[in-house]
Amino acid sequence: MEGEVKFDEAQQKFVDKLIGDARIKARAKAEDDFKVTQVKANEEVEKASLAAKNEWQQLAAKHEAKVKELEPLAAQVGAYNELIAGMLKDRIKELGDAAKIAVGALPKSMSDLDKLSWLNANTGLFQGVVNQSVLGTPAGKKKQAGTAKDAAAMGHKRKRL
Repeated sequence: MEGEVKFDEAQQKFVDKLIGDARIKARAKAEDDFKVTQVKANEEVEKASLAAKNEWQQLAAKHEAKVKELEPLAAQVGAYNELIAGMLKDRIKELGDAAKIAVGALPKSMSDLDKLSWLNANTGLFQGVVNQSVLGTPAGKKKQAGTAKDAAAMGHKRKRL
């Protein structure tokens, strides 16, 4: 079939593992979202019940207590997100361009924490890679191009004018 990509067994296992991990994370996220939706629905039912009983003062007090409880947590979450984003940038810088390209290719829906976890779990992919380009140029000693010795070794002769 034209345009079909063939993987060897190890590559296929790796792709299957990534897909399986993504499905597990998606299922866990869906379950968490469902729980959050259930909690919100229960709160809405409670609000409707209290409002129906004209107990608006109790409802306002509960809402205010909830806001006071969550305000410090929101600030902490923001600080943690900034810390994780900084750690991800530092780790990418430490591992080089290949890591930057790999992390850029990860799904945009992944959080910085998930990207950092993936990068840490797959550090071996980037060990020993020095300035590897997108095309996969092998790392190693760079030779000076165009020397007479290189040309002679390749069977080329200089032409004099």
